[in-house]
Amino acid sequence: MVPAMANVSSVLDEAGVDYELLSHMHTERAADEANALGLPPTAVAKTLVVAAPEGHVRVVLPASERIDLRKVRDYVEGGKRIRLASEDELARAYREFDLGAVPPFGGASHDRVLVDARVTDQHSVVLEAGSHERSMRMETRDLLKVTEAEVVDICKEE
Repeated sequence: MVPAMANVSSVLDEAGVDYELLSHMHTERAADEANALGLPPTAVAKTLVVAAPEGHVRVVLPASERIDLRKVRDYVEGGKRIRLASEDELARAYREFDLGAVPPFGGASHDRVLVDARVTDQHSVVLEAGSHERSMRMETRDLLKVTEAEVVDICKEE
C-alpha cells in the first residue's frame, strides 16, 4: 500500500469506520475522478485547503461545485487574509500526500474541517485518498465523525 493510502486507512481503521478503496486512472480534478469511477460529480467530493491566520482549514465540497471564499470568511476569522493555499504551502504542510490530493483527514496536521451542506445530502461520498490514483468511499456521517467537521454553506451560487 502506498504511504498516502496507508496514512488515510490507518485514521479510518483507528476510528472503526467502514470504507471502500477505489483505484482509478490518474486524475487531477475531482470531476475527472468522478468520470473515471463512473459516478456523477455530486457523488464525489473535493478537499481544498484554505490558508487562514488560524492555520490551514480543509474544506470539503461536491466535485460539481466551486468554493466561495466570501462565504468561508463567515466561518473562519481572518477576513481578506483567507485564501486558497499555494502549491508550495501544500507541498510543505502535506508531504505525505500527492500535491492536489489532500484528503479531509490524515497526515501530520490536524486541521479544522468545513464540509459543505450539499455533501451531507448524499448517504455516502467518494474522496481522494491522498493520491491521484486512489479514492475511498465512506458514509457521509462517518466523514463528519472522523473529521469533527462543521457543516456549512460554502459553495458559489451560480
